[in-house]
Amino acid sequence: MISGIFENCIGSEQAQPTLQYWAELGYREIQRGQLSAEAAYALYGHASNLTSIRLQNGNSADHGLVRLMVWEQPRNAGLQKSHPFVIGSRWFASLVQDIYAVADAFNDDKVNGGDWIVTEPIRGIEFIGQPGTNFYQRFTGVREFFVIGSETRQAFFQRYNYTRPGYGVIDPTSPLGVSEGTHSSIVTADHDTVAFYTDVFGLVPANNTRKRSGYQNSATRQILMLEEGNEFLLSSFSSPKTDVGVLQVYTPLYSTPNKLEFAQPGALGASLFTYQVENIQTFRDCVSRSNARSVTPILSNEFNERSFGLVAPDEMTWVIIEHEA
Repeated sequence: MISGIFENCIGSEQAQPTLQYWAELGYREIQRGQLSAEAAYALYGHASNLTSIRLQNGNSADHGLVRLMVWEQPRNAGLQKSHPFVIGSRWFASLVQDIYAVADAFNDDKVNGGDWIVTEPIRGIEFIGQPGTNFYQRFTGVREFFVIGSETRQAFFQRYNYTRPGYGVIDPTSPLGVSEGTHSSIVTADHDTVAFYTDVFGLVPANNTRKRSGYQNSATRQILMLEEGNEFLLSSFSSPKTDVGVLQVYTPLYSTPNKLEFAQPGALGASLFTYQVENIQTFRDCVSRSNARSVTPILSNEFNERSFGLVAPDEMTWVIIEHEA
């Protein structure tokens, strides 16, 4: 029934400058569609005329897409440059060919007026790898950095001394050598609700489910801009069909602002993830029997795909899309 995490949806007020940004990351437009304010309200819960543009990186069509949702009247300004660990925060990650080339592009733009928060690329071992001990026993892991802007929240990583075939494919035409989105992350207030993603979404938990991490990991501290004592729980899930399109759920173990109202469809910036299934009626029946709320009827979205919306028990909004075999 399950296909996987599908799209990272970005609310926008105007398409062209945002399209230029995504083109530098290797994305191209593959589809465009519209909804009236009435139809957008029925599916997304926000009454505004909507034009959406679906973007694809290289040939990666089954996960990691980006959808620009251009709202005639946005709900609000979105998460803007809120800290990564506010409740309701979303971001996604991509593999890169040269981490410093991508970081340099953001930093150069920032120096010349670009409105970015950019962390320094740093080596990290959160799931896979080992420290380097000498010239011959070298570091195995990733180097990673985080970017926050008014319309995007992204992590970029480069692998060192290991490979994961298929988990991030960098198209040769990508100007900055950036892959499609490999994994998507959400920040929630109650980690006990993660069972919804296995019991209802059918995702497969990784071995690191409910892992405790945070400030004590120096790389994680710097990448995610944590302060002393900031710790979190982290659970990771993948599709039964593929290990690409991973969902990561973070829950801070400290007080942090709740910004859920700025991470809903209609808001600017990162405001929605979609999930693709093969039998949408069966899936909706399952969701309707769960403790999800605000489950909409099955409707046609702006791309004429059968879809429905829901709010998960962790208060995160999702839109489900039927995959046509």
